[in-house]
Amino acid sequence: MSVRSKGLDFSEGRLVQVLSNKIASLQILLENSENGQALTQLIKGLYPSEIAYLLQHLEEEQRRKCVLWMKSQFDAEILLFLSPSLRKEVVDLFDISELSRILMHLESDDVLSILRDLDAIHYQKALNDFPPEKSRFFLERLRYPQCTASSLMQSEVLIFPDHWKVIQALEHMRSYHTPRFYDVFVVDDERRFLGSIELSTFVKCQEEDLLSEVMTRSVHAIPMDWRQDEITFMFRLYELISAPVIDKDARIIGVITVDDVMRVIEDKVAEDFMHLGGIHASDFHKTVSKTSLGRLNWLLITVIDAVLTSLVIHFFEKVLHFKQGLIVLMPIAAAMGGNSGIQAATVAIRALATKELNTLNSVRFLWKEVSVSCFNGSLLGVGLGGLAFLWFKDIRVALVLGGAVLFNMLWAGIAGTLFPMIIARLSGDPALSSGPLLTTTTDVFGYGLFLGLSYFIFKF
Repeated sequence: MSVRSKGLDFSEGRLVQVLSNKIASLQILLENSENGQALTQLIKGLYPSEIAYLLQHLEEEQRRKCVLWMKSQFDAEILLFLSPSLRKEVVDLFDISELSRILMHLESDDVLSILRDLDAIHYQKALNDFPPEKSRFFLERLRYPQCTASSLMQSEVLIFPDHWKVIQALEHMRSYHTPRFYDVFVVDDERRFLGSIELSTFVKCQEEDLLSEVMTRSVHAIPMDWRQDEITFMFRLYELISAPVIDKDARIIGVITVDDVMRVIEDKVAEDFMHLGGIHASDFHKTVSKTSLGRLNWLLITVIDAVLTSLVIHFFEKVLHFKQGLIVLMPIAAAMGGNSGIQAATVAIRALATKELNTLNSVRFLWKEVSVSCFNGSLLGVGLGGLAFLWFKDIRVALVLGGAVLFNMLWAGIAGTLFPMIIARLSGDPALSSGPLLTTTTDVFGYGLFLGLSYFIFKF
C-alpha cells in the first residue's frame, strides 16, 4: 500500500531510508546546481520538520547554500525542529528584517523560544521591526523567568464571558482568526477564570446553551510562576491536553498545550541522558573546539579522581609490597561500588523526575537502597572472597576483598541515593550526581577501603 506524507512517498521503503535518499539527492543538487529552482522542486510539499531533518544532515557549507536558496520561501517552523546550535547557525544567515518577517507567522511561544536564542542586541533589533503592540508584548514576555509556566505558555487562547451563549462563541470564532485550540475557557467580567469546555463537548452543545451552564468548573489552572517540571507532572497526572495559565489574580494570561509539554519532557530526557555522561548538552553539531571545551570540565573531574586514587594507592604502597597478590584484586571493589552506585542513582533520578520520590517517602527509599546494597554486597562479598581464598590460599586476602566489596557497595547505595536527592533539594539537576561525580567517590572510597582493610589485617 502506498502511503504519502506531502512530498515523501513511503511505499517502497521505511521513513528513515526515504529521508536518507532525499538527503543524498539534495547533496548532489547542492554540489552541481547553480540555481534554486531544482531545490524548490525537491523540497516541494515537505513538512517543516522534514526539511529540518534534511538540513541537519548537510555539511555546514551545504546547509548555508541551501538556506540561502530557500530564503524567499523559508518557513519559520523549520527553526523549531532544529537543535539550538543549528538554529543559531541558520538564524545568523538572515538579516534582522528577514528574521522578523518570518517570525510573524509563528505562535507567540514559538517566537519567544527563537528570540531567547538571540543575544539582547539582536532580539531588540528584531522586535523593532514588529508592530509596536507586538513588540511591547514580546518584550514583556521576555522578562518572565525561564523554565516557568509564563515562559512556556502561548498567548493565543480562546476566552469567552460566562453569560455568552454557544452561538455567540461560534459566531466569534467564524468572524476572527482562531488559534489552534483543544478547550474553550470561560471567564467572568473581570477575566477571572471560571471553567472550561472541551472541544468535543463544545461542538455537541445546543446553540442557545449558556457557556456557564455547559462548562466544567473542576479544571486545573496553572499559576504563572510554576516550574516546568511541576507542569509536566500535572499534565501526566490528570492526562491533560491543554491547561490555562493564570496570574496572581486568577486572570487567564495564556494556555499551555500538550505539544509544549512533550517538548519540555523530550528536552529534559535528553539533558539528563547527557548529564549521565558528564555533558551539559548535545554537541553533535558543534565544532571541534567548542566540543572539546564543553567536555573538558568533566574530564578534569576524572583527572581529580585518578589523582586521588593514585594518592590512596601510594599511601598504602608498603602493603602492596608486602602482599603483591593484592594488586590483582584491588580494582574489583571499586568496580563493584561504581556499578552499584550507578544503579541506585538511576532509579533515584527517574523517581525524582516522575515525582515518585519526595520528602514523604525519601527515608523509606533510602532504607530500601541501603538494604539492597547490603544484601547484594554480602552475597557478592562472600562469593568473591571465596574465589580469592581459592586463588591465593590465604583467608586474610579473602576477608580483605569480601569486606571491601560489602562496604563499598553499601556506600555506593547510600551515595547513589543521597546525591540526587540533595542536588534536587538545592534546585540542581539530579542527573549531575551520576557519572564522574559518583564514580570519583566510589573509586576513592573503594581503593581506600580495600587497602585500609589490607593494612589493618596484615599489620595487626
